Amino acid sequence: MDREDRRRYFVVGSVIIEVVTPILQQRIKDDQTFRAFGSLQDYLNNPQIKHILFHLRHNNVWCCNDTNNCVHSGSLPLNYRQWGTLYSKTPGQCRHNCNCKYTANAVQFDDPDISLSCIILLNCCNLTSNEYNTIQNLRQMKNNFLSHNTEGAITADEYKSVWPDLTAYVLQLDNTKEDHLRGCPFENQARDA
Repeated sequence: MDREDRRRYFVVGSVIIEVVTPILQQRIKDDQTFRAFGSLQDYLNNPQIKHILFHLRHNNVWCCNDTNNCVHSGSLPLNYRQWGTLYSKTPGQCRHNCNCKYTANAVQFDDPDISLSCIILLNCCNLTSNEYNTIQNLRQMKNNFLSHNTEGAITADEYKSVWPDLTAYVLQLDNTKEDHLRGCPFENQARDA
């Protein structure tokens, strides 16, 4: 691992954090289901949204007010920290650990990180199949090259494959970001591959 490998890692990480995350946060805000609500907190308190997100954190739990729509997935993509960012437990009459016991926190649009933004978009928002696939690909790319990259480095060969995909995905979601990507170091390296 050399200095340039680490530099490429920081370039990809910077684009994911500084460009992709705000695009995803804005996409939540632009979603037509969100437009009916005045704030992200109101949106998260919507019973349908809260129910969906509840079952992404709590498996094998039946809700008292909507058992027909309780979906139990094999995995729990929403971790405790993410759930705690969105919701707080409130006292209530229900004896079950159910979504009715939770109320959305005063969450702002810049509070959800890229992972949480992806979960909300992929599970609660109206996306085209192209948007869904692009967001899924960005999430996987973030995991592969940033979150699960224990070396903190990206080789020149890896960069040649990741950079064109990353820029294509960004521009598919927001074609106004071309200037943000154009001045990145190693851009010529990836293009000349």
